[in-house]
Amino acid sequence: MPHNLLLNTEIDILVLLLVACLSAIAFKKINFPYTVGLVIVGLILSFLARNVEALAVINTFSLSEELILFIFVPPLIFESALNMDSRLLLRNLPPVLMLAAPGLLISTAIVGTILAWLTPLTLGQALLFGSLISATDPVAVIALFKELGAPKQLAILVEGESLFNDATAIVTFNIILGIIAAGAVGAEAIQKGAIDFLVSFIGGIAVGAVFGYVMRWAMNLAKENSLLLSTITTITAYGAFLIADELLEVSPVMSVVSAGLVVGWYKSNRLEAKTREYVSEFWEYASFLANSLIFLLVGITASSFGFFEQLSQTQVLLTSLGITIATVLAARAIVIFTLVPLVNLFRAEKIPFSYQLVGYWGGLRGAVCLALALSIDAEFPNRDLIVILTLGIALFTLIIPGTTVGKLIQKLELNRPSVLDQVGKALATVIAKREIVRQSSDLENIDFFSPTVVERFTQKYQQEVGQAEQVLINFRSELNLSKTEIQQVVWSEALAIEQQVYCELKDQGFMSKPVLAQLTLMMNLKGDAVQAGNIPPELPMVETLETRISNLLIKLFDGSSWTQQIQTNLTVANYEYLTFIDYACEQVPLRLRNLVRDSGIPGPALEGCAGCYEEIRQEITKQAAAIVEEYPELAIALQTKISDRFALVSQTRTIERLASEGVISETVAAQIGE
Repeated sequence: MPHNLLLNTEIDILVLLLVACLSAIAFKKINFPYTVGLVIVGLILSFLARNVEALAVINTFSLSEELILFIFVPPLIFESALNMDSRLLLRNLPPVLMLAAPGLLISTAIVGTILAWLTPLTLGQALLFGSLISATDPVAVIALFKELGAPKQLAILVEGESLFNDATAIVTFNIILGIIAAGAVGAEAIQKGAIDFLVSFIGGIAVGAVFGYVMRWAMNLAKENSLLLSTITTITAYGAFLIADELLEVSPVMSVVSAGLVVGWYKSNRLEAKTREYVSEFWEYASFLANSLIFLLVGITASSFGFFEQLSQTQVLLTSLGITIATVLAARAIVIFTLVPLVNLFRAEKIPFSYQLVGYWGGLRGAVCLALALSIDAEFPNRDLIVILTLGIALFTLIIPGTTVGKLIQKLELNRPSVLDQVGKALATVIAKREIVRQSSDLENIDFFSPTVVERFTQKYQQEVGQAEQVLINFRSELNLSKTEIQQVVWSEALAIEQQVYCELKDQGFMSKPVLAQLTLMMNLKGDAVQAGNIPPELPMVETLETRISNLLIKLFDGSSWTQQIQTNLTVANYEYLTFIDYACEQVPLRLRNLVRDSGIPGPALEGCAGCYEEIRQEITKQAAAIVEEYPELAIALQTKISDRFALVSQTRTIERLASEGVISETVAAQIGE
């Protein structure tokens, strides 16, 4: 049977994926970083392929610039931005940008200057290498952060720096390459390079944001169709990259980052929980595929390129690699331990030295730096040396820091839960045990269970409730919590209950998605205030982007009939917003007192929190009453609107249940839904 290129490619991909899956299973059992392990597996496979004829096909696999940048990078960048906490990123944007832009340029200068002095590379070549090798790839480290439960701020600093400095590295690389091609360095060339850098970086952000916002319109049309939404987000990831790179010649990486953040906000605030989970899992799988293939191919490419053979045959090359490793590590240290303390001088929320240390040692190199090295023209002087040095740095950082950064995190105790998390865990255990006891009465109504079994079950978990309550009391006593920490525990539980109330209202059909998005933003701001020790947190009256645009239109076109309709819609939305806050402020004190009773939480802290909610409710009730007094028809209109929404949700859920139980066919269910 004759084989063609498409069939061979299909076989290649299947073989690589099979190896990746088997490796994932093995590395999970021995608790070894998956991506780092794949590089080692790739090295071993390539070595075996040169000695075992049956495996010779493996050495036909290799990485290329096009494969990395146009196939692998878009989904990896998009998935990271899609699931990134945009609020946490915004709070840590100054240090992230400082490391991603000035930090990368400083690293480029240090690496370029030293390597031009101590290796065969010229200054231009060394600076070119410095720009590409300064791009970090924290995939292995971020996976480890999740596994160990490292602080979210640390994860956002490492991941945020990587997202932004990938873009910075690509732009800087292209600028230096252009200067080398021009053969002249002067004030004019530097000025042009600086302008090109800003245009590319800012242009990429703008292109991605606009494209992501446009694709939100398509996502609205798809509604809750998970398959369509996954397809649309795929188009968004690759489309943002291609439009920026091929059509507008701005930073494609920043375009994908920007589009991912826009779509991520839409996913978090507009999609139902079930659909949101499906889209997240789809992109987690896409990221798994891309990472699996990349890191396997890194190992295979390094071996098939003759990396180790060339090192063993040339003393100059081995010396150059040693100097390069030391220089890259030194440059990284200078950037981290100089710029971060500088940023700390102007921030209330300091970045601790332990975070800086992990950020330094976790600065791995991977896909982007390899893509840039491989993109250099074959005729470029010392091109092979640059590729060898890039492979050497990538392998070194993946195998040495990549396998030891977890131990560093544990040594620094960054995987240890905070005091609030520890108390929250103990309190959650009490709540869960109580819920089991409460629901145990349901077993009495099932004929299958005898009264004896039900009685034993109930007694067992009543004892566990008592034990859990005692553990919580002892734990709080041992920690010797301050008054502020006790208040933070109580308020954290109160905010969790409040958020739960809003989600229940949304699930039952009473609340619209835009109002839920507004309330969620309010809850995030209150949560930030509690974490910062600002207790009680103020009630922020937040505005979504749509609300701000509507208010702007009203100011610009005041008096027109259509802006009057917009004003009416805003008033109705505000009344709905206040109504649900009023309901939540009634529910939170009731549920809070029930949850933390007998938990050892001092009464004043509990009653102080409950009292604040009751005071807020009084104020909210006054505001809502003022709106009804001015617009008496609004109350009836809102109640009608909410009742219609409730009826629609109830009908939809009933139809879905009947279809899943086989009472009606999917076709009939779809027809009723229409």
